[in-house]
Amino acid sequence: MGTSDFLKMLFGFLNSEVKYAVLRNFEGLPYRNDSRDIDIAIEKVDLKRIQSRLIALIEKCGWSIVTYLNSDRLVTWVCGIVQEVNRVELVQLDFFFHTSVFGIVLIENKKILEHRQFNGEIYHADKTFEFLDKYMYDRAVGVAYPEKYMQTRLVVKDNQKVKQLVAEVFGKDTLLACDKARKKELLKAALKWNFKRFGLGVVAHYWQFEYYHIKNYLCSNTGFSIGFTGPDGSGKTTVIDLLIENLGDVFRKAHVYYHFRPVLFGNLGEVAHSAGVKKEVDRNYSQPHRGGKTGKVSSMVRLLYYSLDYIVGYWLKVKSVTRITRLVIFDRYYTDIICDSRRSRIYLNYKFLYGFGKLFIPSLDYNILLTAGTDTILARKRELDEEGIRLINKKIDYLANKKGYKKILNERTPEETVTEILSYIFEKQHNKNLRRLK
Repeated sequence: MGTSDFLKMLFGFLNSEVKYAVLRNFEGLPYRNDSRDIDIAIEKVDLKRIQSRLIALIEKCGWSIVTYLNSDRLVTWVCGIVQEVNRVELVQLDFFFHTSVFGIVLIENKKILEHRQFNGEIYHADKTFEFLDKYMYDRAVGVAYPEKYMQTRLVVKDNQKVKQLVAEVFGKDTLLACDKARKKELLKAALKWNFKRFGLGVVAHYWQFEYYHIKNYLCSNTGFSIGFTGPDGSGKTTVIDLLIENLGDVFRKAHVYYHFRPVLFGNLGEVAHSAGVKKEVDRNYSQPHRGGKTGKVSSMVRLLYYSLDYIVGYWLKVKSVTRITRLVIFDRYYTDIICDSRRSRIYLNYKFLYGFGKLFIPSLDYNILLTAGTDTILARKRELDEEGIRLINKKIDYLANKKGYKKILNERTPEETVTEILSYIFEKQHNKNLRRLK
């Protein structure tokens, strides 16, 4: 089922079952989605009530819940389907419980829902709250109201409800005065209004915000991470580029791409040179297998140095991204140290390296072992000889039997390979998110 039919089913269900309002960019719905995401105002208790039936509807349509985020102010579901070769469709649904920032409520949903309108297909916010929801949030976080929505502002700038709510929450008589105010000033006024409106409930709101913030950072990946490992010539770069393209607007600008490691620390040779330990550095990076064989002590030093980068870099660079429904991609990860000792110049037993990584190295959500037959690889790129390819594929076969690894033979077109990878990831993500939603 394509996006249009999926959205018709979705909004048909919402229309009959719950009180909601799409906040903006609703003009094409449900026949097309003109925005990266669909922002929907809904009461938290109502979403909880329909959740199981909504999931059943998504599954009936053949779609998966690819990412899921639960916070104090919204729930995000990114739903997706792999239709056929080289055709992936995604819809991001953001269910908002109130307009707030740092646990400070700016607009209660009941006000938005009281004034919602129906255009014959969907319920949506009226122009007043379409403007206020975006404007008040942006001002509270210290950014300007987007130029692309300026027409909406012009329509409601003299509206009494707009003036009343801005004065009530932010303490400003006009939008121009609010435009010029500092973030700290507006938050202080909003907090004062919250105490008047909710009393000590403000404390509960703040701790709820902190709870979800800490939980999402430490305990769950609402986005996901993918690592690609394989011999040169297996087609990693082409597959990764095509995969990002297939993930469309939802992830195209919401992903981070690393090569080999997070690079929190510099190249070991460069660091040694800067410290005066090494006189010269070989910077011929176009030949990754140029280095000579290292001994066990040197290999262990390299392993420990890179491991520190993986461990600290994961929490600072990877987890900070995947906690908010975004995507991290590695063209090679720690798995490459296991499979290709010549590249990393870590000549230690691959079974030891696997056990070491299992104990100490943060694991990515998906580890794709991308390879092909020797003749295919040699025809694409002659970075390795037949023996080098055989050794890497031997280690890939070893890892393929371990939990968390998926071997993919890239003997077909890149489009077919990407379709297989995304079908695998979507299925795994859906099952993982169903467990989170229980």
